Amino acid sequence: MAGDAVEECCFLGCGRPGHARRDGVLLCKTHYEQARTGRPLKPIKAKAKAGQYTGCRFDDPQCDRPHSSDGYCSTHYQQKNDGKPLTRIRGWRSQAEWGPLCRYEACRSDPYSRGLCIVHYGRGISQFARDAILSLQNGRCLCGVVDPGPEGWELDHAHDCSAGHRPTNYCVACVRGLLCAPCNRRAIAWYEGSWMRQEGNEPIPVLEEWVTRRIRFHGEPDSADVKVSYMPPAPVRERTPELALYTAENG
Repeated sequence: MAGDAVEECCFLGCGRPGHARRDGVLLCKTHYEQARTGRPLKPIKAKAKAGQYTGCRFDDPQCDRPHSSDGYCSTHYQQKNDGKPLTRIRGWRSQAEWGPLCRYEACRSDPYSRGLCIVHYGRGISQFARDAILSLQNGRCLCGVVDPGPEGWELDHAHDCSAGHRPTNYCVACVRGLLCAPCNRRAIAWYEGSWMRQEGNEPIPVLEEWVTRRIRFHGEPDSADVKVSYMPPAPVRERTPELALYTAENG
């Protein structure tokens, strides 16, 4: 009947309009869907209204990039989702300032981030940086091949990086170099996994040198002028069973 008060969701503190009943209990649309699919009922996170955020809420120092999601700009939101510590973004420029096309050599693709297309952006390690790393390696993989095949070069990194990100991600502090797919997915995974887990196995010098190396970036990794070198040898690593197991299973 017109004028009747709308019944609210019975979930404690929800306050949203009732949608349908589940086991005799009136629930809003979201809580009804949670109950219907067998999930425990949880409070609903309030959505940001249009215009609530005008910029990124990262403030150490204040980030002036536009809001993308959850109050953060796209980069800080990605850092948050990847489990990385939120850090200052250096040299930020709006996409319009980079130009209408990818800035890597003669690429004519649409830009995705930092003026590079999604292929040459490389999830944070640009093609400029990859080219510099490959040049440092004299164009060769650990196994000596110069042609990585159709799968291309893969960026290898230390899964035990102390920068705070997840093992599946990487940062400029834990990059080791470029490998062909077989070396990255099998040789290094086998060495850090099953070989080093077995008591009495001695380090294999060529593989040990690789897994302890780190690349040092001179300049911004997404700059066309970036240079790279090897850091001084790392100290003897502590191989934890958890890391060895992860490496063996995931490469």
